[in-house]
Amino acid sequence: MALMQAENLLQQVNRKTLILKDVNLTIDRGDVLVIIGPTGAGKTTLIRLLDLLDYPSGGRIVFDGVDVTRSRGRRLAARRRIAYVQQKPIVFSMNVHDNVACGLRFRHQKTQIVREKVKSALDLVGLAGYEKRDARTLSGGETQRVAIARALVTDPELLLLDEPTANLDPVSTSKIEEVLADIIRSGRTTLLMSTHDMKQGQRLARRVGVLMNGELVQVGPKDEIFERPNGKVAGFLGVKT
Repeated sequence: MALMQAENLLQQVNRKTLILKDVNLTIDRGDVLVIIGPTGAGKTTLIRLLDLLDYPSGGRIVFDGVDVTRSRGRRLAARRRIAYVQQKPIVFSMNVHDNVACGLRFRHQKTQIVREKVKSALDLVGLAGYEKRDARTLSGGETQRVAIARALVTDPELLLLDEPTANLDPVSTSKIEEVLADIIRSGRTTLLMSTHDMKQGQRLARRVGVLMNGELVQVGPKDEIFERPNGKVAGFLGVKT
């Protein structure tokens, strides 16, 4: 069953520059979809639209069967069921525990439940024992893992990640990929991630979408994309057809 659908999605600036052009995308429950494409292809724009942070210039977005394109109330209700990890996450001026607990406190969860869920989330991302650390002193990779824990602690139905390893060293990248692989194996959420790293897409995805110049030029099982790409995608992947 489709959890989210983007239909004929269009995004432009100044009524002239098209960033996304007629994007159609279905995300099923339990899906692990990785959007790959070169820098500037529109990946961040697409994820911000799917997170309902921005309004599209055209088309519509349907979440769990409800059109959430324009209704502010419906968008807010849907966003409570979605979590978004940015490429450069922001940590607040507080310790790691309180950073991760923010979403739960906004939801007025009881203190004991908050404590248990934060511990579980930090265990999952390999940061057990970091609860009292000042979040501002963490490395880039640790900060990204705190952001993932903060996203997971609210048990989102859809987890969106925008280039989560783009600014990290190889060791930190490997640790983040291990965390994401564990999340995928657990089946605890539907996941959509963007990356310009094709090998990372191959390692993590079940399905792959290729975004080029604002157009989603091919979507399918990862084996199909990497072994039988269409003409445009073959050129991007460097595959002879």
